[in-house]
Amino acid sequence: MNTKLATTQIRITEWAAIIKDCKSSGMKVDDYCQLHDISRDAYYYWLRKVKTAALQQVGFVELPMPEAKPVPTTDFTTQMVIKAAGNEISINNDTPTELITRVLEVIHHAQ
Repeated sequence: MNTKLATTQIRITEWAAIIKDCKSSGMKVDDYCQLHDISRDAYYYWLRKVKTAALQQVGFVELPMPEAKPVPTTDFTTQMVIKAAGNEISINNDTPTELITRVLEVIHHAQ
């Protein structure tokens, strides 16, 4: 590794800590820079460098495809169809009342 690259990486690490401190302080960037005797231009220059370095370090990890799981079948028998606002809702005795009420409220408010 050459000296210039090592120096740049050290500076990026130092500025990453400064930027993190600024963000966690809750102060505006201008106020933080003034308090710590940092030029606003230097702050934003290094912010750009830190972001670029972070993006270069991020890589992609290939994830295996999950196994397809069979969709469970239900023995749903429609006992009633409710038509509201152009929608049809099939229900039976096992359909919770809360679910029916909530679905109808959503349909009503969607109009």
